[in-house]
Amino acid sequence: MIVKKWLPYSIWDFAGIEHWLNEQAQGGYLLNGWPGWSFIGRVPFRTDPDAGRTRYRLDPGVDLIGELELQNRIASYQDAGWRYEGKVRKLYAIYSCDDPQAPDLYNDADSMALAMKRQRKRVWIGLFLLVLWLGAAFWDEWVLLFTRPAAFLMSMILRSDTLIPLYALMVILALSVISTNVGIFCGIYRTQSILRRGEWPSPGRRSYPELRSLALVLLATLAAVGFFIYLLWFNPSDSRRLSGPEEWAFPHVTLEEVIPANTQLRLYNNQELLHYDEFSWSTLAPEQYDVAQGGVITSPDGAQAEVRLNQEYARTISPALARMVYEGRVEEHRHSLEQYRKNWEENTPFLHDSTYAFDFSQEEEVSQPGLDGLTRFTYQFSDESASRTVHIGLKNDRVFVLDCSAADAEAALHLLTEQLEAEG
Repeated sequence: MIVKKWLPYSIWDFAGIEHWLNEQAQGGYLLNGWPGWSFIGRVPFRTDPDAGRTRYRLDPGVDLIGELELQNRIASYQDAGWRYEGKVRKLYAIYSCDDPQAPDLYNDADSMALAMKRQRKRVWIGLFLLVLWLGAAFWDEWVLLFTRPAAFLMSMILRSDTLIPLYALMVILALSVISTNVGIFCGIYRTQSILRRGEWPSPGRRSYPELRSLALVLLATLAAVGFFIYLLWFNPSDSRRLSGPEEWAFPHVTLEEVIPANTQLRLYNNQELLHYDEFSWSTLAPEQYDVAQGGVITSPDGAQAEVRLNQEYARTISPALARMVYEGRVEEHRHSLEQYRKNWEENTPFLHDSTYAFDFSQEEEVSQPGLDGLTRFTYQFSDESASRTVHIGLKNDRVFVLDCSAADAEAALHLLTEQLEAEG
């Protein structure tokens, strides 16, 4: 009869595994082959009334030798009365013996320590490759975190209901895998240190680490499945389309308020503007608006010019979170301008023609009564045919982006500041 039992010792604890296998033999159970790649901590045994005569020993570093050397070693051990039973992952080979007079595989601690040296090196290389893999798998997140941390935090706040659980899950699983491999390395190092002192290590504490790791993975998997079920079936969409300014329920300005006097305005529709007004929310930022207006103004003398007004607005649950969003918006806008400048230099054939030159260099923090923070970006074509001003501001727990082109940006800013103060 086959019985499966949970391994109570860490995989690096060869003394503990040996002790456990011998303990099972004394209880009437013989190892029925160590499970391979599908190992999750349960080891199969078969009942045998003569199992009490069997003893087990482990040979470390077996995966670091070639197949021919392994076969030669198996044959040599067999001549001494030891049978090959399988491998414990890529760490040990397992041998059993029924002859009480047969010599042990290792007669002194120094030779055992030397055998484990290669094993420790292999585990270290595996840990290094694991860290490299995690770095490559989450490369985009690492780049954003270390190059634009404010933008990373802003995205977490604005999409907290989705990003925070997902990142938390990924971090828990990554730390679990890394900590397990670090534990194996440290355990092998401690065992080797004991052997170098001429002592044989004693079994460690029974903690069933494989069972705990499995429970953690299952818990994380259930949490992920539950989270996605919640998003798909129970959580309403985190954004919706708006029909126009009549649904802009936040402090805002309109083109009609900032265009020059004595001009006529023809507004673009959504198709012409290539933009749809949108309202979004998250637990940490329950109000998020992204709206825009565009059109053509006609002056009394018949001259025409295009105008645009883009606005973003976010209200967070605390001023501290709003400060993070504000810093993220500034960092994100600075980065987008830098990327735009690079693309312009690489792809514009008329770069050296002053008619097409573009100035991205004007960024400044300005003081504005009624606001807790304000950054202004201004840039224009060198022929002054078009200009653009972007104000990114902070007021208590609210952040706004006011993007004006060919309109009175300062007048728009003053109107918006008055509305924020009135609302406050």
